[in-house]
Amino acid sequence: MSGPLPELLRPITLPLSWVYGRVIARRNARFDRGERVERFEVPVISIGNITTGGTGKTPMVMWLAQHLREGGRHPAIAMRGYGGSRDEPGDEEREYRDALPDVPVIAAPERCVAIRAHLNNHPDTDVILLDDGFQHRFVARDLELVLIDAKRNTMRDALLPAGHLREPLDSLARADAVIVTRADDGVDAELAARIERYHGRMPLAWARHRWSHLDIHVPGETARTAPPNWLNGRGVITMLGVGHPEAVQQQIESLGAKILANLPVRDHERYDVPQLSVARGLCDGAKGFIITMKDWVKIRELIDPDEWPCPIIVPRVAMEIFRGRQELETLVMDRIRAAGSGAAGRNR
Repeated sequence: MSGPLPELLRPITLPLSWVYGRVIARRNARFDRGERVERFEVPVISIGNITTGGTGKTPMVMWLAQHLREGGRHPAIAMRGYGGSRDEPGDEEREYRDALPDVPVIAAPERCVAIRAHLNNHPDTDVILLDDGFQHRFVARDLELVLIDAKRNTMRDALLPAGHLREPLDSLARADAVIVTRADDGVDAELAARIERYHGRMPLAWARHRWSHLDIHVPGETARTAPPNWLNGRGVITMLGVGHPEAVQQQIESLGAKILANLPVRDHERYDVPQLSVARGLCDGAKGFIITMKDWVKIRELIDPDEWPCPIIVPRVAMEIFRGRQELETLVMDRIRAAGSGAAGRNR
């Protein structure tokens, strides 16, 4: 088991994780008593996780938003807006706005204040999707969804800083449903049993990240799309500023591409021109430069694709729920209807 810090620091990080666990327990106890929790007049659906790094929250929120829009609802996405500022939106906020232009995005560290202001100005909003909401318990929620990445060893992990857990595994009992993501190999019975041990129920749904297509920016040409297998046989450079870049690299290689070099960057990387000049140099002779949409929404303002030495490739990711989709859709709509009935009663 390895954590975010070097293994040689484990004699220090393990005791610190015990202290961290006690702090989290006291914090959760206060929220369990309802202290400083605000309830809104519209249903709130929280999508979160219990680990650091990516588990697929962004594509899951997008899937839910699209599903609700198709059902005639008017959702808004509320998020912290990590990496953003008053003058410049963060990468995930930009990603949502690009992919879902008809869905409002509320980005602010003080989410309760921001949601209240949004509802006052946009009374047509009838559902709030709380991005990364499992630990943000100041907002009362009507449905708590927690994602667990099948490719990570979450169910045997330790608390921060010895491991990657943001909360103890026992906290899964607080969730209404667990969804397993990146389950490329199908349903994992052992993982399901471990989740049931802490959550009290088997996972509601199983999903995988599916690349619907590639956005390809070829120097001197109009941007176009291509199927994912366009990568087959190509030597590429990667620069992946996401929480779990290994999963993206595995997907690239599974499509038959060869990663010639990877420029390591942090999740939510703040790119600058000198850094991108290094990336540009690495791309000489390559058949493609692969970045995520989370990277592209920041990089596109700093470079001219027509002057890049090879095609810039941005995979478009969708959440494919291959087991339990109907059950998830039913749970979402049941909770929305129940929350609406409750709000009507409170307003009488």
